[in-house]
Amino acid sequence: MARGIFAPGLHINLSPVDSGNVLIGSRLQEGRQYLDTEADILFARYGTEPQEWTLVGSVGSYAPKDTTVPDFNFFNPDGAVDRGKFADSINGLMKHLGGMGFIDLPQHPGFSLIPFAVYRTIPRSSSIVALRE
Repeated sequence: MARGIFAPGLHINLSPVDSGNVLIGSRLQEGRQYLDTEADILFARYGTEPQEWTLVGSVGSYAPKDTTVPDFNFFNPDGAVDRGKFADSINGLMKHLGGMGFIDLPQHPGFSLIPFAVYRTIPRSSSIVALRE
């Protein structure tokens, strides 16, 4: 099911410390040598539990508050399709699906980041690892 909802590439969900319900999403595209391996192998290496990672990037888009289903009335009085209204309807549908969490769009109050680099904290000694477990 997850493979059907998420587009190809590695999805990183970030939460600022004590943020509550803010989720920052970023997708590392396949073939771009970000963490150069398959997602299944990354899960085996790093696990799926929350960890300290740092992502450097640019804000992609902010999630809109209003994600209501759009009006699909995109026909002109003569019955022809108004291409501008049709495009607005499709974009509105995508915004609605994103607000529900079904496609790769941020959910309010979150936003998306376009990644430049991803860094992971590596413990310096085994005693630190034992303390974190």
